[in-house]
Amino acid sequence: MKHQTEIQQYWPAAQDFDPLPADYSNWSAQKKQAFLWDERILQSTYDQNPPIPRINIVGLILTPLMIKMDRLEDEAPSRWRKAIHPHGAVAKIKFVPAGDSPYTGLFKGADYGLLRASLTGDPADRGFAPGLAIKLLADGQPSGNFSALVSLSGQGQNYNFLAHRFSNIVPVAQEFGPRFTNLIFRRVTKYPTRIDLQHLGSTTQQGQVEAQPHTPTQVFLVPNPDLQFAESPHDFRADLAHIPPGTQLFSIYATDAVDPDGETMTAGDQPQAQLIGHLETTSEFVASFYGDSQLFFRHQRFRNQ
Repeated sequence: MKHQTEIQQYWPAAQDFDPLPADYSNWSAQKKQAFLWDERILQSTYDQNPPIPRINIVGLILTPLMIKMDRLEDEAPSRWRKAIHPHGAVAKIKFVPAGDSPYTGLFKGADYGLLRASLTGDPADRGFAPGLAIKLLADGQPSGNFSALVSLSGQGQNYNFLAHRFSNIVPVAQEFGPRFTNLIFRRVTKYPTRIDLQHLGSTTQQGQVEAQPHTPTQVFLVPNPDLQFAESPHDFRADLAHIPPGTQLFSIYATDAVDPDGETMTAGDQPQAQLIGHLETTSEFVASFYGDSQLFFRHQRFRNQ
């Protein structure tokens, strides 16, 4: 276990978990979600939230990023370390599709998912930079995963986690820190600021493979305007902990438009995107050791490079 003595400050009963059951991949989406939530996340809930450390650049350089791109499992390999987004909170979610959405697979609806909300690193160091990781589970098939950011640079000293929309594609930043991070990720992907969504459209929640999959290129996650938090410095995890189950977190807009140069749309182009559904919580948000260290979200390379 990672720094067990340190973890015991926040989770006194700190212990190693056994690997996922051998037949886990064959389970239904509902059973997978129940296991990850009840037997992993709730069993490792922190008594108090660990402080968020600075971005670990050396750790990021040493991270085997191919695993992040290629691993299909819902749990990280042993000794996995998060050099960025080290601490956050997880909630159970469902994706409720709009009636006229043209997209296939999990975009048709997903009743069983997990969402992790986190910061890139200590906001006192490089500003408040929120991120989302989303996992939609399927019967007997690998989950569909994607991540979304506000931007690579974050939102300065605004500590309201839901102040801005998120997207799976963000513009390349000009600041040194984000540009250096991009160079690290370019070892394994040509497009480090873009997450592909094709796998989410290829298989339904029931595990059925789509004969003619149709997947958006870009999605925008627009926060519920009724959810507003303070902008002054504070722990965002405390805000999320007060969101009740059954809350609409985000409206999801999508597009498959591509410009003549082959570049996808940017966040400013959301008016051209279509509302395809909503993400709703089906539990409270929980900060946990498992959610921070072992729950795994794949980053699919853009356009299957």
